[in-house]
Amino acid sequence: MKKIGIMTFHASYNCGSILQGMALQNILQNKFNKESEIIDFSNEGQQKVYSVMYKKLTLKNIAKNILCIPGIKMIKKHYEEYEKYIRSHFVLSEKSYSKESELHGIEKNYSMLIAGSDQIWNTKCDDADPAYFLSFAKNIKKIAYAPSLGATNILEIENAEEYKKYLDDFNYLSAREHNGKKWLEELTDRNVELVLDPTLLLTKEEWEKYIEKDIGIKGDFIFYYAFSYDKENNEKIQEIAEKNNLKVIIIDAKQWYIKRLYKYKNFVLSDYTGPNAFLYLMKNSKYVITTSLHGAAFSSIFNKQFAYVNRKKHNPADDRAKSMLTLLNALDRFKHIDDINIELLNTPIDYKKIEEDKKVLKEKSLKYLEGAINN
Repeated sequence: MKKIGIMTFHASYNCGSILQGMALQNILQNKFNKESEIIDFSNEGQQKVYSVMYKKLTLKNIAKNILCIPGIKMIKKHYEEYEKYIRSHFVLSEKSYSKESELHGIEKNYSMLIAGSDQIWNTKCDDADPAYFLSFAKNIKKIAYAPSLGATNILEIENAEEYKKYLDDFNYLSAREHNGKKWLEELTDRNVELVLDPTLLLTKEEWEKYIEKDIGIKGDFIFYYAFSYDKENNEKIQEIAEKNNLKVIIIDAKQWYIKRLYKYKNFVLSDYTGPNAFLYLMKNSKYVITTSLHGAAFSSIFNKQFAYVNRKKHNPADDRAKSMLTLLNALDRFKHIDDINIELLNTPIDYKKIEEDKKVLKEKSLKYLEGAINN
């Protein structure tokens, strides 16, 4: 029997992207008894984003490259850990692809195709590509599971009609955020299901099985997981850590050197990175402070005391974390950095209520996916 083919951001050196792909494969195999493989596609834009040194040599990027030089060995080591993890934990297609044109005709290898999750439908991100809308495939069942449009309103882009044609070819449409659902429904004039990110479909116990290595970090610490380590956030988190005798653990070597995080005395760069380190730190941290949707998602999975830092100039169209926290009844953890302190971090979170709400959403999401696969 043919496998299910999946198109997603699996090749990003990004814990959330990797873990959502692993979650979807886990669910297909263990809940629905369906074999799948991720189509090993990574375009030039994605490869540039995750290169050790910035290849587009603007003055800003040249400055960043200079800052990276002292840590080049550590950055390479961290990126190698990601690549090794990707190759050992995914069921991937035998062949790798970097251009949409190379994918034409490969649908014959699959029983159906699933697009999702992550920001694969954010048409303005650096690794955007029509391939994630399954543009290459004809005459095959197409399912969208929890794709995100990021902060990009697809109705307002120049070639919206082209994407409408791709979407009209989907048998089942869903989205991860409220804005995504709204925009896709307006563009396609179809019902779009609102479903949970795949990571939230697995339990804490299921995720703990993926922790394969003790990375040696002990004691009370804040796991600080972000994509942009803004100075204002860093200074406030350092203040909280110093007052409360806490370490602040970082797993991003590149940002460690670019943002000079080593100058904050309570900050510590982990020797290890990638999904194993991420899950270990989620499980063992005292607190989590994050600017990442998946940082917030896994904080809820592991029942952590956490805060999500709302950016000062928050784009109202970018409702990724806000939408998820609203669904989970945890919007009180969505704070500006000025409002984050040890009192907030110690305020009990009603995880019993969150788990009850999540159970309903999880059942709805799995019902959508099961119906899409089997109908």
